[in-house]
Amino acid sequence: MARYRMSAAIRRGVTLVELLVVAAILAIMFGTLMPALQMFRESARRSSCGNNMRQLALAMATYADIRKEFPGWRNSVEAYSTKRAESDVKEAAVSWTVPILPHMEGNEIYDWYTGYSGDSDTDNKASESKIRTFLCPSHGDVTTSSPLSYAVNAGTGGEVLAHDDDADDAPADQFPGDGVFLDVLGNLSGDPLYDDSRPKYRPAKVNLKDIASDGAAMTILLSERSGPVIPQDISWSSNPRPVRENRGAIHENHTILHPLPIGSGWRTDIRVINPSSDSRPLPSPEPGNADLNDWNLRYPSSRHPRVVNAAFCDGHVERISEEIDAWVYCQLLSSSSQAASDRVVDWQQYFDDSGNLVPYTLNHDDLFP
Repeated sequence: MARYRMSAAIRRGVTLVELLVVAAILAIMFGTLMPALQMFRESARRSSCGNNMRQLALAMATYADIRKEFPGWRNSVEAYSTKRAESDVKEAAVSWTVPILPHMEGNEIYDWYTGYSGDSDTDNKASESKIRTFLCPSHGDVTTSSPLSYAVNAGTGGEVLAHDDDADDAPADQFPGDGVFLDVLGNLSGDPLYDDSRPKYRPAKVNLKDIASDGAAMTILLSERSGPVIPQDISWSSNPRPVRENRGAIHENHTILHPLPIGSGWRTDIRVINPSSDSRPLPSPEPGNADLNDWNLRYPSSRHPRVVNAAFCDGHVERISEEIDAWVYCQLLSSSSQAASDRVVDWQQYFDDSGNLVPYTLNHDDLFP
């Protein structure tokens, strides 16, 4: 009887081999489930990012409905801009992020701008404010206390200007058909924020009604700009700068832009969504005054696998594939019912089956090839 009890006890024990087998099975199960879990988490982050963009699009639409125009990618706000211009004009303009603050529950920060006195104790109020709606959950480890993951559609950003042939000394005009967010300040002598190192040009504004009549559902309002090649210290409170030819992609300017002028190379050579260090940044041949250090800032990018979120002028958010063609991307940025620059018109063409350049007709399936 004693031997039987001892034998039964031994049989009830777990051997080392059995423990190893169980551990191996658990490891296989975790190894199988982890990718699915990571995909689920990323899907949730991408959805949260899309919700941020819907809130931003709604705030912009509310602003445009009240003011009958969209904010610019460069704006002035009293008393902040007036006070800052006294010491440094380049630090006086504010981004599109500031005028929409009252329409996204940011009244306290906006009041700081309108009540700005220049006191050293209050100088860092905006730069130290983290606004959750401005940050994509997939952005990663940011290095600023006021991060921004998104950029607005500024067309050519003021790189390309229209001159009046009948008046040599008349200020140039921006092309309203190139994008949605123009420089509403312009650059005219006598203005408080005039930059004498830039050509003179008149302010320009885009009305929500103009976009709606042209197809708001197919015109990008803003997109992500937070991919691995984008600096992690981009702040929503940065002071935007007037752009220069082929240098519109400036760190402080929270914009996405059309590609640079087309060279003699194929139009499929350039990658306009999620560009990477090994993808071709510029058309061939490269424009002589372009700077390769800022090419990646021109285009939408994200840390979502192979796609970026983009909000359209009708308020809906859609994923755009990184495989999208450059001429399709240009169609999404521009408004054909308004005057567009030659660069934009050129990019909107593609080679047909006969090898001829022809205008491209956009369709919804192009967004996700």
